[in-house]
Amino acid sequence: MSRIGGFALCERHFDEYFMKKLRRTIRKYRLFRSRERIAVAVSGGKDSLALLHALHRLRRSAPGWEVAALHVDEGIRGYREYSRRRLERVASELGVELHVISFREELGYTLDEIVKLGAERGLKYKPCTYCGVFRRYLMNIAARRMGATVVATAHNLDDIVQTFLLNVIGNDWVKVSRLGPVSGPARHPRFVRKVKPFYEHLEKETTLYAVLHGLYTGFEECPYARLSPRWQVRRMINQLDEAYPGTKHSLLNSLLSALEILEKAGVAGREDLYSCAICGEPSAHPVCRACLLRLELGIMELPREKLEALPEEARRMVLAALRRSEPRRRGGGDAMNAHQGGATGSG
Repeated sequence: MSRIGGFALCERHFDEYFMKKLRRTIRKYRLFRSRERIAVAVSGGKDSLALLHALHRLRRSAPGWEVAALHVDEGIRGYREYSRRRLERVASELGVELHVISFREELGYTLDEIVKLGAERGLKYKPCTYCGVFRRYLMNIAARRMGATVVATAHNLDDIVQTFLLNVIGNDWVKVSRLGPVSGPARHPRFVRKVKPFYEHLEKETTLYAVLHGLYTGFEECPYARLSPRWQVRRMINQLDEAYPGTKHSLLNSLLSALEILEKAGVAGREDLYSCAICGEPSAHPVCRACLLRLELGIMELPREKLEALPEEARRMVLAALRRSEPRRRGGGDAMNAHQGGATGSG
């Protein structure tokens, strides 16, 4: 027996409630077309396994849908190997394709190694910054490789309102404008659109669904999670919702109202994307964040002739990234000599 919204539900009625809400969210926000190849972004955690399982069930009434699993392996030792094994088991039981892309194979380094390298170079980024930037970057690449028309992520209502509050605290309304159920901006030939089918599901609902269906038996925590400001915001929102039930839903409604206001004001929205001047991937800026971070970490080579051939704004961004890294690593005056000899970065 579970208690949802003030009333108790048995296992069967909770399952009906959960699936009805999922179908309603998909229709309300027009998340999927009649024919789709859906890549479900799966970490092996409770939310993503619940989404994979639920969309696989819905596929029976949507014959035009293909559902496959997409996993980005960051290489977090003592954590990711357990969730990946769980994911492989569930994917096999459901009979869905599982596509894996890894930090090690694509970037040359695991997240653990990247975090260590960043610290050695004096960079001030949190592990979650590296993880988020590179995971989104590789997810889009992998989705294209597997021929997906859309990526479904398992962000739930709790995740959404946490991000909303973090961006309000940071006074970043452009990022707020991108927190809708369909991730934007999205106009670029290499950008695979992202949708959030659990946009209105609470975390406790997705957790319960995963447990009831035997999808999730472990509750491992990412070793980097508590280093992020999100951890504090998450705890604060949970405390408020416990003291004042409905707080999370009120925050979501505030976000939806803000999205309407921002759209009318012409803030961000679905603007055209750049092609990164270095790698060609979709980017909100002339050089994508993944390439800038790789340059700062020293794990990307950029020959001098390519640097000089970059458009002015892109070249300025690259040089700024090098300045953020080199003085701390080299200790002073000849900070920019690293790229003057023929290449920037190493690796």
